[in-house]
Amino acid sequence: MATDTFGWCVRIGATETVTIATLQAQFGDGYKQIAGVGINQTMESWDLSCNGKVTDMAAVRAFLKSHVTTSFWWQNPWGETKLYRVKYDSIKPSFQNGLIADISFTFEQAFTS
Repeated sequence: MATDTFGWCVRIGATETVTIATLQAQFGDGYKQIAGVGINQTMESWDLSCNGKVTDMAAVRAFLKSHVTTSFWWQNPWGETKLYRVKYDSIKPSFQNGLIADISFTFEQAFTS
């Protein structure tokens, strides 16, 4: 089965959070050991939003809801195409009026489809 691609434009102002999994040990003399954990120790997430006509945003919302447990391809603002999933509690639509809607959401990097 082919992996979907998120192809909608996102609004300016995307914010990236980089999390690096580490083990740390702090010693009494001030020395600190830090080691990376796992083969995919660096993970990124992106806080994003889209806006447009309600009918267009309904399609975005449907895509987001269907990709909480299924990964998809997305090209981030750095120009890197990677696998992501939608964070389970991040889909937040709001309505400016009867014609225009905003949707904010978070993409979390995935390492398998």
